[in-house]
Amino acid sequence: MTRFVVVEASPVPASLARAGIPAVPAVLRARCADASFGVRLGIADHAHGGASVIDEHFAVDADACRESRLLDCADVLQGSRARSVADTLRRLTDLTSTHPSCGIVALPLAGVGGTGGWAVTGGPDRAVVLVPRRPYRTYPTHPASREVSLLPSCLHAWLVAGRSLREWPYARVVPSG
Repeated sequence: MTRFVVVEASPVPASLARAGIPAVPAVLRARCADASFGVRLGIADHAHGGASVIDEHFAVDADACRESRLLDCADVLQGSRARSVADTLRRLTDLTSTHPSCGIVALPLAGVGGTGGWAVTGGPDRAVVLVPRRPYRTYPTHPASREVSLLPSCLHAWLVAGRSLREWPYARVVPSG
C-alpha cells in the first residue's frame, strides 16, 4: 500500500475560540483514492464554514513495501501486520533508525477481539504513544468511511498542525527505556 492522503479539519467550534480555549477541531477527516476515515476529537458545536485541508502526505505500508526509496521518502510509515506490544516497540525503533526522515511511524497492535490500536512515534521529540482503536467515534457514520488504517494520517496532520502525540485524545505515553 502506497497512497497520497489528504486530511481536512473542521472549523474550530466558535464557543471554544471565543472562550480562548486551545483550538482543537471537532473532526479530522483523512481521505485517499477510494477510502476515508473521520474521527471526532473536539466538542461538537454549530461552527459555520467548510473543512480546510491541513495536511497532504505520502503514506507507505512498511510491512508490504520492498522499495527502499519509497520507504525513505514516506511522510507516514505504517504497518499492516499486528504484533505484540514488545515486538511493535522493537519494530518502531528499527523503522525510525532506518528511515529517520519519516514524519510518523504507526504500527498496529495485536489485541483481544481486534481492539489493539496503534503504537505511534513521531514529532520533534519522537515520543512513543499507544493509541486505542476505540473509543473514537468515526465521522461520518457511513461504513465506507471507517477505513481505520487512515488513523495514522490523522495523527500526522495533528503533528503538522503543531500538536504533540502526547496531546492526542486517549493516547498513553510509553515510558522510555
